[in-house]
Amino acid sequence: MKLKTALRIGRIGAALALLFLFLWMLFKTQTLLYLSLGTPFVLLAFSAVFIRCPHCRRYLHGVHGKYCPYCGKELDL
Repeated sequence: MKLKTALRIGRIGAALALLFLFLWMLFKTQTLLYLSLGTPFVLLAFSAVFIRCPHCRRYLHGVHGKYCPYCGKELDL
């Protein structure tokens, strides 16, 4: 998976986690509670697997530029 796509999926997942939390605060159902608590763990696992440099495959703790901080190659964002 391309890094740009993985970052987009991560942002959508974060928005869904916030939406589930908001909906749980409104309706107080157990299903929404589990979704709002489980989504961040799924996002952590997703980022550990897919948020990596396409060249050296090292985990990117935060994408703060166009170049990998480890190998120096362009990230194709």
